[in-house]
Amino acid sequence: MKISKLLRDELIFILKKLVQIPSENPPGTTKEIVNFLIADVFKEEQGFQNQVIVNIKNGVELHNLVSTIGNGEEKIVLSGHFDVVPAGDAAQWEYPPFSARINNGRLYGRGSADMKGGIASLIGVIKTLSKIPHFLDKYTLVFVGTADEEAGMSGSFALSKQGIMNDSILLIIAEPTDLKVGIGEKGLLWVKLKIIGKSAHGSAPHEGINAIEGALKTIPQLYNCLEEKTNDILGKSTLNIGKISGGTAVNIVPDQAILDLDYRVIPEQDHNSLIDNLKNLKKHNFSIDIEIINKLSELQTDSTHPFIQNLKKVSKSDVLGLSYATDAAHLVSVNNPIPFVIFGPGDPSNIHKIDEFIELEQIFQATEHLTNALLQTYSKEKD
Repeated sequence: MKISKLLRDELIFILKKLVQIPSENPPGTTKEIVNFLIADVFKEEQGFQNQVIVNIKNGVELHNLVSTIGNGEEKIVLSGHFDVVPAGDAAQWEYPPFSARINNGRLYGRGSADMKGGIASLIGVIKTLSKIPHFLDKYTLVFVGTADEEAGMSGSFALSKQGIMNDSILLIIAEPTDLKVGIGEKGLLWVKLKIIGKSAHGSAPHEGINAIEGALKTIPQLYNCLEEKTNDILGKSTLNIGKISGGTAVNIVPDQAILDLDYRVIPEQDHNSLIDNLKNLKKHNFSIDIEIINKLSELQTDSTHPFIQNLKKVSKSDVLGLSYATDAAHLVSVNNPIPFVIFGPGDPSNIHKIDEFIELEQIFQATEHLTNALLQTYSKEKD
């Protein structure tokens, strides 16, 4: 099934509007995007039912949208996040970051690839399938638009607590994968590790315990906390020491050093074992405090699932694993391990950068590939 020129033009219009609405996180406000989608895309007179779910973060109201159409008991969930990373210095952009300028088949703007282009492709899927009565008699299509994916995923967490994934049989997240089929993502464990020493005058270091020197002795151990295991699509677990701070002055023995640790873990790496290893670090003459800042489960779905096999076939693409986490970490749970796929337009190497862009043709291809794979998997009457 090929999408019409009329739908192509509509998706370009929607994408331009989405990019032109700034939703930088922080502060991550998404109310204007939600209002636009309800008024202009998921119209109630066309059969859509809309629910706005607001969660509060740091005193800011963040708006999430759940739009449904169809009569089936089983739900197919299509999800994307509304917030984008900050644009930075607009003067460095060739085109203003919220202009949504189009040049040579590319639409430029912050969030165009991550992931408002993906949202446009999902809207194309929903618009197409909503015109097939026998499909809507059997299934309910659910669009889930989230806030705060870029800075904590509080939106998807709030939605999962609301039970929006109940009765769902498939989750599609349109993060930019360059039209490759993502079937797994690493989990994360963020740790604040504090080395505690003893202060003294800088001229008498033997009277103190240097916490920075303690950190240097500890750092090699942090890598050894991970098990030597490999996943076929996700590779190995990793550690990034993202931030280090300590000391007060050049002439004072530092009594404290703090390391911010970013572990990305594969399914074969047990979180609890990793935490236990951190708690059992060799401490020498200093002490160590550990605080878990964030924890998200690693995910991997069955690559033999019919939808994934059909999507591979229609997109002529291979499966891959993602080194980063997505909203799937909250929308898929141990108690509800539904099949999921991460598949969307946009080059991952282009996101979060100056002059971010998306190829418009990829949006149309993503719409067609997802639509055809859904019909082949779930419709008795193949189109």
